[in-house]
Amino acid sequence: MAILAIIGLLIVLLVALIVFFVIYQQKQHSKYFHARNVTFLDIGLSYTIKFFMGKLTLIDIEKIQYEKATETGKKFVGISELTSPSYYITDLELMKHIYVKDSDHFVDRRSITTSTSDILFKKMLISLEGEQWKGMRSKLSPTFTTGKIRKMFDIFDKSSQNMCNYVRKRVGSDGGEFDICEAYSKYAMDVIASCAFGIDSKSFDCEPGVSSEFEEMGKKIQLKVTLSLALKLLVVQVAPKLANMMGLQAIDTGPQDYFKKVITGVMKRRRDTGERHNDFLQLMMDAQQGLLKSEENSKETMEVMTGSKEDNTGNSKQVFSPNDEADGESPTKFTFDDDDIVANAVLFLMAGYDTTQSLLIFAAYMLALDQDAQERLLEEVKSTFDANGGSLTYDGVIGMTYLDCVLNETLRYYPPALRNERLCTKDYKIPGTDTIIEKGLIVGLPIYGMQRDKQYYENPEKFDPERFLPERKAERNPFTFAPFGHGPRNCIGMRFALIEVKAVIATLVYNFKLEPGTNTEIPVKMSNSSTLKPENGMWLKISPRS
Repeated sequence: MAILAIIGLLIVLLVALIVFFVIYQQKQHSKYFHARNVTFLDIGLSYTIKFFMGKLTLIDIEKIQYEKATETGKKFVGISELTSPSYYITDLELMKHIYVKDSDHFVDRRSITTSTSDILFKKMLISLEGEQWKGMRSKLSPTFTTGKIRKMFDIFDKSSQNMCNYVRKRVGSDGGEFDICEAYSKYAMDVIASCAFGIDSKSFDCEPGVSSEFEEMGKKIQLKVTLSLALKLLVVQVAPKLANMMGLQAIDTGPQDYFKKVITGVMKRRRDTGERHNDFLQLMMDAQQGLLKSEENSKETMEVMTGSKEDNTGNSKQVFSPNDEADGESPTKFTFDDDDIVANAVLFLMAGYDTTQSLLIFAAYMLALDQDAQERLLEEVKSTFDANGGSLTYDGVIGMTYLDCVLNETLRYYPPALRNERLCTKDYKIPGTDTIIEKGLIVGLPIYGMQRDKQYYENPEKFDPERFLPERKAERNPFTFAPFGHGPRNCIGMRFALIEVKAVIATLVYNFKLEPGTNTEIPVKMSNSSTLKPENGMWLKISPRS
């Protein structure tokens, strides 16, 4: 009993210490912004407590923050990021500067301190900074061009067919209610296993409701926002030496070791036998050997690398200068070893699984609720399949305009990430003001709140794919839509993800009718995962089409 009492006392003291630390930091950051004549947004401790108690979701907190920030009428406000003051931007022109025009001041993402044992995490593209990030992005960009993705389309098509066969087994010939999350999880894992790891995930070989070993390990490696993870990261951030002594890691060792063994085994076999495959792993191996060097400065590679074409901004200040090589700082000289390949294949899984599944889940949900949109999409999909002898091709997917509209509207309504962030890498004077964003501070750029803002989208709570018809899209500021970010730090896998999603949505709608069922939650209760996902799955009534 005495031991339990001591443990209980220690827990109380720890909680009290954390609460004191949060309150102290909040006050310090308030003073910081007031001294600079910047409005401070007091999103206090109560919201954090309610979040961990399950009374608020991440969406709730982001909505509150965006609403409070826009109510001030300011282009930017100050907020507290626990260990550091931070800026939150609401002005589109300032977003354009940060994303693109002055992106050389915001080259990096949030720096996450990890323990020395987190080798893979440290080598991932999202973790790299400065010249290291620049070199890695340059190496990986040629692997994400449309020409390379086209060669992988057979993988998407095969996995899409496998998923539809799996759904058909689950709902039967007469149809029935089914949690589409289960099928989409298998599809996302299957595509990632084939493209990034060069193996068969065996996802669709399992009995219904059973996961393969690859699926299980893939789910374990996903980062979930929990109190234990928050405390772990807090210790790593505040006391890195203590974290190293305790062996704290952002990613569990088991999944890391499993995936490293898988990838190194596949690479060894390919090197020993000379066999080649049209997949992302092969492209990384080719990049390592310098076989893609001639493509690194191509127009399409530069578009992937800088995000210039998608941003459509004209005057973007490029982080990647064509004169780098002359200056002796060429990113093509960056060292790219086997650990880098393993780390970025694992990143492909971590960044691509949850986000892809999120988009797929909510696209199916919105189509089930909006039968008119589903029928219009079916007409386009059926026409495409019929034109290609009952099969789906890369060019067929690219040519479906309304499918683009459906997916973009889903990304507007349910973006997988709630905000983008950039790290200020050198002092930046906000245009038209005397305010200096100091080096080392985080800048938050809203996604969810902005994409639900009625000043940018008429009737924003309505699902309306026609918002993204080319003529209507051209009327809006491009920075009001940012699910993949903008500029040099945008999502490098954007093109891959969209083709992957288009293939399976088209195949699903072609084969099944989606409707709300008795178990369908309306509205959806959201989970507190790092990616926007439903708390209780996504149950829909799914009926095979004749």
